[in-house]
Amino acid sequence: MILLALWRRGLLRRLDREKLAHFIGWRPDPLALSRRYPMWRILRIGRLLVSPAHARAVARWLEYRMNLFDGVEG
Repeated sequence: MILLALWRRGLLRRLDREKLAHFIGWRPDPLALSRRYPMWRILRIGRLLVSPAHARAVARWLEYRMNLFDGVEG
């Protein structure tokens, strides 16, 4: 469900290596919050796979985070 929600919002097209590393927590900066507490840890992976409403909400949240990362919002 989450891949479908991300695809519909156009987020898969905007994903690059640096954003993926930030989400997973592979940042080279040891002081980065995402390295200590990666964003994926707060998501319920099982629920993302089966709940369309939860997948849409997470996709909306990820879009906001991508916009912050790109400097579009904030």
